[in-house]
Amino acid sequence: MWRPLLIVVFLLWLVLPAKAHPLMQNSMWVVFAPDRARVAVNVSVKEILVAQKQPLESEVPRSREELEMLAKQNSEYVATHLHLTAEGKSLIGSVVTVNPPPLVGGDTEQTYFQYELVFPWIDGVAPAGVAFRHDMLKEFPYAVGQPWDVSYAMRLKRSDQNDVTTGLLRSQASQEFPTGWGHYAASWPARVPFWEYLHHGVMHILTGYDHLLFVSALVLVTMSFWEMFKVIAAFTLAHTITLAISTLTGFALPDIVVEPIIAGSIVVVALQNVLAPRRSRGTLRLVIAFGFGLVHGLGFAGGLRDSMGDLGVQAMVVALIAFSIGVEIGHQLVVLPLFGLLKLGDWKFQPAFRASVLRYGSIIISIAGAYYLINALKGA
Repeated sequence: MWRPLLIVVFLLWLVLPAKAHPLMQNSMWVVFAPDRARVAVNVSVKEILVAQKQPLESEVPRSREELEMLAKQNSEYVATHLHLTAEGKSLIGSVVTVNPPPLVGGDTEQTYFQYELVFPWIDGVAPAGVAFRHDMLKEFPYAVGQPWDVSYAMRLKRSDQNDVTTGLLRSQASQEFPTGWGHYAASWPARVPFWEYLHHGVMHILTGYDHLLFVSALVLVTMSFWEMFKVIAAFTLAHTITLAISTLTGFALPDIVVEPIIAGSIVVVALQNVLAPRRSRGTLRLVIAFGFGLVHGLGFAGGLRDSMGDLGVQAMVVALIAFSIGVEIGHQLVVLPLFGLLKLGDWKFQPAFRASVLRYGSIIISIAGAYYLINALKGA
């Protein structure tokens, strides 16, 4: 009976990394001049370490000089993995400056070097539009069968204007923008990337194993659609509140606090399913879902807040709404099929099915949560 469980545990040990998200959310600034495009890209220390095949363990000491050397070595990688195309022809870009952060030595995911690149126009003539695409870190595995996923919140402007348009550049997805020159010289489009951020929210959930495990543990114990709806709604309301507060005000807790609490929430909810299934329903479960949802919202907000830092209030609110809707769509893509399968099992196999799934499913989820917790505490 325990052999299948041990196999699952072993597979989890192989594929689950210390941090639950392969998503890296950064910023990119673009200025379209008459003779070239100037691009400034924020690249986190963690990305530099991955690209330069360096260990990520926090206990590895690195001096400022060593990190600056690695950042300069990474210039060619950045230049060859950011692709600009105009009128069907590739633009050749080069890094002209690497700007270090004011302080080095904090969170490697929140400490950025800024790479300034120049892409001259072909024949010196500004095109009407430019397509952007990147494949940063796609050749490096985050986990078995899963690469890193880097995205950029983009701010773009003409060199002689102050009006800014925005976009979201996801990995290997092309985005085209008018330059404001050529046929579009008379106007500059004001654009808020609603659909891009909605898709970003969906993928944030579908690639976020910690949040998937937590909502799965919430659903396993529910016996009716109304019960499932209430507990997921409590979780949704809570994480939406802290996501909005954190993104709009800058309030944040350090990862060394948020990550262990999120991991611990998985263990608490899953073990409650096993040890006290009756108390896993009703008001107490709603309170637990809401309380932990507040912390999960901070987990959602981290990279999103940094990448949207200077979008402007209107664009930030639209992006936040779109991202929140995407997060909820991502939840429902997991919750509804899981709940449907459980009800189908109840109908076909009667109560024994639900009892077995609840017990062994919750044990597996708690083991995975414990793995995250151990690694989160190691990172602290």
